[in-house]
This record gives sequence, structure tokens and C-alpha cells, in this order.
Amino acid sequence: MSNDPITQILNEVLQGLVTQLNGEIPGAISGAGYDPYRNVASGSASIGVGTASYAVENLTGLASLRLQDMVVGNVSGSGSNLSGTLSFHAALGSSLAAQARGSVSILFVDPSISGNLRIDGATIAGNAQFHASTAGGKLCLDAVSSMDADFNYGNAAIWINDLGPLNYLLQPVENLILDAAKGAIRALISSQINDIVSEQLNKLLPQCMPLA
Repeated sequence: MSNDPITQILNEVLQGLVTQLNGEIPGAISGAGYDPYRNVASGSASIGVGTASYAVENLTGLASLRLQDMVVGNVSGSGSNLSGTLSFHAALGSSLAAQARGSVSILFVDPSISGNLRIDGATIAGNAQFHASTAGGKLCLDAVSSMDADFNYGNAAIWINDLGPLNYLLQPVENLILDAAKGAIRALISSQINDIVSEQLNKLLPQCMPLA
């Protein structure tokens, strides 16, 4: 950690905000309709010998998101106006789980499919911009903006019910559905969930500490 006193104070403020945010984030995610998230992904695609249609629904686990840290990277500016970047890390305390359904069309056969998917060990890392000010012997963290989160998968798996004589189609169908779900979840994290965390954070600002 930097020995710069401004950076140290800002990191102390951020450490306290992490604790407060972790009390607000679960309810905000659930209240916005993202846990459970009803319609995750749907579509259809060729699987070589036929076509598979699918829908991934009822995603749970996003409300287990917890920030692990927020740390100032650098501070610039002079006088009472300061700005810079910060990095943050978060993790999901529980697995992400969802249901999958659909059908496979090959020649005159159109069997239904259903199953479940699970993602374990998901983590989130990103960066943001901060704005701070000094006045009256205090340093205040005033706002955080431009949060940019990157979602990283741990272990992702899917289980689809037996297709009987069409078992040889299971692998391409599973890959299709899993890739679609992973892409949809990544987009959800980097947009809506990112915005929810940013909104909850800025509700707690400004936060001030004495300069000395």
C-alpha cells in the first residue's frame, strides 16, 4: 500500500465502504429482479446434424456477490480537487445455478431436452474512477464513476437429461447452452449488476475523514 497520506486515507474510507456495501448489495440485486433472474438466454443454432433450440431460466446466486476490496491506484490533481483510479475485487459466495430446456430437431425427430447448469468459483475484478476533495481539514471521497467489471468463471458445468438413441447429440447441445448462458451472465454482470453496485456505492457518498 502506498505511503502517501492521501492514498492511505482514501483506502481507509474505501475499506469502510466495502463493509457497508456488502450489507446493501444482496437486497438491491434481488429487488431489481436479478436473483432469481427469470430469462437468462434463449435461441437456436445448428449442431451439425440438426438444430437445437434452448432457453436458460431462473438463474440464482447473483445476490451472494460480496466485495472483497476497493483500493486506490493513483491520485492526481491539486488543491481541493482530486481524482484517480481504483481497483476492486468481488466474489460470489454461492454457486450460480439455472435451468435449461429446449428441443433438438433432426430429420423427423424432435425430442425435448431439459437439465441444469451450475457455475462455481466465479469472481469479479475491475476498475473505476474516483473524485475526492479537501476542505476544512478533511478529505472526502465524493463520487465513484465508470465502474468496469470483468466476470471470471471458475468451474462451469451442465447436465441435460438423457436423449436416448440421440445421446451422441448431448455434447454439442450442452456446449451450445453453456456458452450462451456464460455469455449472458457475463453481460449481466458487466452491465446491470455493475450499475447496481455503483448506485449503492454512490448512495453512501460523500464519506470524509480528517487529514491529520
